[in-house]
Amino acid sequence: MTKSTNSRSQNKTASLVALAMLVSAPLVASLAPVAFAQNAPRAKKLANGLKCMCGGCEDSAGQCSHPGGSFSGPCETARGMQKDLDDRVAKNESDDAILAAYVSQYGPAVLADPPTKGFDLLAWVMPVLMPILALILVWYVVRNWRKKSQLAPAGGPPIDAEFLARAQREAKGDLE
Repeated sequence: MTKSTNSRSQNKTASLVALAMLVSAPLVASLAPVAFAQNAPRAKKLANGLKCMCGGCEDSAGQCSHPGGSFSGPCETARGMQKDLDDRVAKNESDDAILAAYVSQYGPAVLADPPTKGFDLLAWVMPVLMPILALILVWYVVRNWRKKSQLAPAGGPPIDAEFLARAQREAKGDLE
């Protein structure tokens, strides 16, 4: 084989490889996982209010991303929740009904923020209320300690003047 025949053979092979890559690129792209894009802004808002229930993250379903793994983007659980939210919004279900369905399925842990009513209101109030109550308690205790520690004048029987004079004479005598 001559040098020119070998060069033509390499060019043909390179052309065939390039053609194969060009033809197979759309097929490979269609097999790659595509991140689910939510259509309705209302569904996006609801997804941001629900936690992703995959167990691998603490993100909301609308912001779930697993960077550094074998893939990057929302996990299958978050994508399923996003699609379900889109379907429910398309059916024109109310936000309360959608959230109630998720709470009945996963429990109250699915909500990104605790509700602001009933017993759950304590989760919002206690971080502010407890330091205030602690300061009031410390102020009360310190005030009572200060009242108890004030010196009162000594009481008792009066000292006889003759006894006092004798004690002073003896004290002067000890000093000399």
